[in-house]
Amino acid sequence: MARRHAAWAAVTAVAMVMVASSTVFAYNLIRPVYDQLLRPAALATPSPPRGGMVGQLDRAAERLQGWIAGVAGERVGTVLVLILLAVVAKNLFTFLARYSMARLGLATIRDLRDALFDALLKQSPGFFHSSPSGVLIARVTSDVQLVNEALSERFGDLFEDLLTVVVLAAYVFSLNFRLATAVFLLAPALLAPVLHFSRRLRREARRSQERMGEMTTIVDETVKGIRIVQAFTMEAFEAARFRRATQRHFRANLRARAIQAANAPVMEVVGAVGAVALIGYAALQIRTGAMTLGDLSAFLLGVYGAYNPVKRLNKLNLALQQAEVGAQRVFEVVDAPVAIADRPGAAPLGRVGDGVRLEQVWFAYEGERWVLEGLDLVIPSGRTVALVGPSGAGKSTVAQLVPRFWDVQQGAVRVGGVDVREVTLSSLRAAVGLVTQETVLFNDTVAANIAFGQREAARQRVEAAARAAFAHDFVTALPDGYDTVIGEAGMKLSGGQRQRLAIARALFKDPPILILDEATSALDPEAERLVQRALDNLMRGRTTLVIAHRLSTVRRADTIVVLDRGAVVEQGRHDELMARRGAYRRLVEMNELEEDA
Repeated sequence: MARRHAAWAAVTAVAMVMVASSTVFAYNLIRPVYDQLLRPAALATPSPPRGGMVGQLDRAAERLQGWIAGVAGERVGTVLVLILLAVVAKNLFTFLARYSMARLGLATIRDLRDALFDALLKQSPGFFHSSPSGVLIARVTSDVQLVNEALSERFGDLFEDLLTVVVLAAYVFSLNFRLATAVFLLAPALLAPVLHFSRRLRREARRSQERMGEMTTIVDETVKGIRIVQAFTMEAFEAARFRRATQRHFRANLRARAIQAANAPVMEVVGAVGAVALIGYAALQIRTGAMTLGDLSAFLLGVYGAYNPVKRLNKLNLALQQAEVGAQRVFEVVDAPVAIADRPGAAPLGRVGDGVRLEQVWFAYEGERWVLEGLDLVIPSGRTVALVGPSGAGKSTVAQLVPRFWDVQQGAVRVGGVDVREVTLSSLRAAVGLVTQETVLFNDTVAANIAFGQREAARQRVEAAARAAFAHDFVTALPDGYDTVIGEAGMKLSGGQRQRLAIARALFKDPPILILDEATSALDPEAERLVQRALDNLMRGRTTLVIAHRLSTVRRADTIVVLDRGAVVEQGRHDELMARRGAYRRLVEMNELEEDA
């Protein structure tokens, strides 16, 4: 994903190189400051020449040192100005490097969130059945935030500090090869605690994120079911459940923080031991004349300059361990296989004049018994078929197979004579309108909910759909009319008003196929009367599948199909089925089909 922003990556790389270069240049000015500026010329004692590879490195470094020393010897102010310019340049390039890295990281995180949300939109209902919404929300928010903190805030430090360590390592080797070798041989002692803490932190970070998902799920469930919670006076129960979840998250988080807290002191102690040994060795070298005070000062500053990036790299490593956990959880969703997708060569759905047919359909939800067993069903074009039957007969399953929310295990669902698996999902679902018992509205304006996804829709068309759904009158009575924001899930409206807006949305879409799944079952008689009139307008001239428990809705159907245990047991019109004294009549007599109030 970062490749899309390669230009900013290049800017970051150049700026980081300049930061490292200016840092080393500033450190290299320390030797003449000590040996030429701060000491009398008579006391300046150059290091004795050394042979072999060490001598070659010394002579290469002396070229730059000689130029700086010459400048220092001619004019004291010049070397001080050079130090100041080097520091200013370092900080200017530091700003540029961090800004460009932050832009690169934030843009990549934005793309990651977009990809994650796109992946969620492509998933079938089966995916969401097995993944609680709170867990998915946690992955979009807190898991991505972990990656964000590492990528946009810490990842720039990774490259900058690595580059700085490499350049400073070359610098200190040029100053004193033997001493630098001793220092770097001790470096693995610093890496041992880093690796230990990394492994432990990765485990605890994953536990912490899992506990965060638990908390989010509880909050999501409680907010959605707040009326039930309050009606059953279960506030204390839910509070206790949430506290147990927060306690588990607290413990997992505390263990992770303990590991982070122990990391720095351990590194500090190990570093202090190495520093004491280094200073003791250098003191002996100075006494024997093998090293000058300027040499030691420059060497110590170079090692210290490398130590700080190493220390930051360790902190970065801890952040990356947490980010790795977050990234794994994010890409578990991004890379999750999509069960319902377009097949290769799928074509757009053409005319639907042949209606809808289910041919020898067998279907079962994962790990469950058969819901439909060899079902044959025909919904002729322009006609209305009502499905009735006892609970668990498979009525709602049929409604979900037509728009291909699930795929059948055997048989075929055909629209316009074509198997729905052979057409594109977008064209199939564009041809199907869906109105369910659980009305889904969004925290937006009335007009935006009716013209869902079409921001530039003509207001006249929106109002026409609302009038046909008998919603215009109550909409105009709202504070801002069609521009009124209706709240999350339309909570500012009554159940009947929400249902009529859902019908207006389906009318606005104007699909040739309509599915009504218990669209009036949760309404009072007065609201049902208005909604039924709206449904009559919606159903006119469309191929309609109705699932209902109200006789007022069922009677209007051209054909009534009775399902039981996933198969058709009766079909016909209301009067015919009542006269047969079969399954349909039993449903009516047992009040499985409700009379109008």
